[in-house]
Amino acid sequence: MLRPNDLLLKMSEDLAMLPAHLEIIIRTAPFRYKLFEIPKKAGGMRQVAQPAREVKAIQRWMVNQLEPKLPIHKSATAYCSGSSIKKNAEAHAASRFMLKLDFKNFFPSITRDDILLHFERHLSDQLDPMTQQLVAHACCWMPERLPPFRLCIGAPSSPMLSNSIMYELDCRISTIAEQDKVVYTRYADDITLSSRERGKIDRYSDLIKEFLTELPYPKLKLNVDKTVRASRAGRRIVTGLVLTPDGNVSIGRDRKRLIRAMYHRSLKQELDDEQAQVLVGLLAFADNVEPGFSQRLKKSVRP
Repeated sequence: MLRPNDLLLKMSEDLAMLPAHLEIIIRTAPFRYKLFEIPKKAGGMRQVAQPAREVKAIQRWMVNQLEPKLPIHKSATAYCSGSSIKKNAEAHAASRFMLKLDFKNFFPSITRDDILLHFERHLSDQLDPMTQQLVAHACCWMPERLPPFRLCIGAPSSPMLSNSIMYELDCRISTIAEQDKVVYTRYADDITLSSRERGKIDRYSDLIKEFLTELPYPKLKLNVDKTVRASRAGRRIVTGLVLTPDGNVSIGRDRKRLIRAMYHRSLKQELDDEQAQVLVGLLAFADNVEPGFSQRLKKSVRP
């Protein structure tokens, strides 16, 4: 059973910081965040926060310690070793009908109380209650010093903790989905359900809402405005990738046009250094999703 002093001593050895200093940082961790804004795809600005460097180091250390001990469901396709948006999309490539659901304010809706309930359920034989509180406190943010303590999008500990905290919900949904021969994946706050048979996924929106009210934690709500139903008769997009009618995954026509235009400009030496690096990244991404894309592009585009 790991107690707070044991945890601080082990962390001290690994991070080369005094236990007393670490304790002060952890106690004040929820207030050591820097706020900034990034543009939203749909327009406007999104406010995000990032923990101070020393808090990040502590959170990363805690993730390394906790990840092997906490459950993460196989349907969770984000933030795990070997996971990717491509793997998430490929799971649904052979389907005919698809339902996409989205959680409202996913990370901020997961509170320190949720984390403590999860630790009590899964780590009570390894961490004593005080140690559980220490870890949960170090991984939470309190914006403008207004409760509750909550997960922050920009914190390195939030992805793993959110994935594990969703374990019970993932179990419930996947169990029903397997019985219905429905494919279920969750990429962070994005749920995708798909089926080859018409009508199989129709009840899942209500079913998941019911599960969310029954589970003791976390207290999440679906963003009904972002619910999407699609079939092979229309365009199907999963985690930003396009599912083609022949059962493959594509980067989509818009990205291909962009890459083609940038590549043509690069042959004419019209890209600056930053744009050239963007093109390198786009080509690597395209080759990962559609192997051989860059070779086909080079053969088809001439200066």
